[in-house]
Amino acid sequence: MNTGLISSRYALALYEFAQQQNAEDRVYDEAKLLAKSFVKFNDLRPVLDNPVLGKTQKKQIILLAMSNAVDAVFDKFLDLVLEKNRETQIQTITLKYIDLYRKRKNIYPAKLTIASDVDELTEKRLVAVVEKETHGTLEIEKFVDPAILGGFVLEVNNVRWDASVAGQLDKIKKNFMEQNIKTS
Repeated sequence: MNTGLISSRYALALYEFAQQQNAEDRVYDEAKLLAKSFVKFNDLRPVLDNPVLGKTQKKQIILLAMSNAVDAVFDKFLDLVLEKNRETQIQTITLKYIDLYRKRKNIYPAKLTIASDVDELTEKRLVAVVEKETHGTLEIEKFVDPAILGGFVLEVNNVRWDASVAGQLDKIKKNFMEQNIKTS
């Protein structure tokens, strides 16, 4: 059976169960935590794929990766996944749940790159402008990169707004080069 189909079905079932329990927001936070754990702990996936380890051990490892703090709904989900021997797909199930939650709640992941930390008011104003354009909520991951020299770069839904000093200098340089080629 297609692992993408399996992951989608489990993610949808988890979402619907979490919604019935009024826990979809908590489960979303826990799904993000588990997804980050897979990135942070490179050995997590191979450990879960190991057929020698028992279900109890695998659950303890997952809980340890998540700092042992999970909601009852997510705990039942883990039990179901392990019972059905789907632990090899837990990462993709988690990612599908995150995508499903974001789609249903109209949340857009965004990457904000700034040259140096900005005050909260400035960040909120920028976010408000983009949220008005997208008619959704932004979930911002902020990065500081002095290489952009000033301004910001915001990426949302494969759209990139480059209002950085480095970006503007690049545009000026390209225009200057094009002008020189045309006059040569």
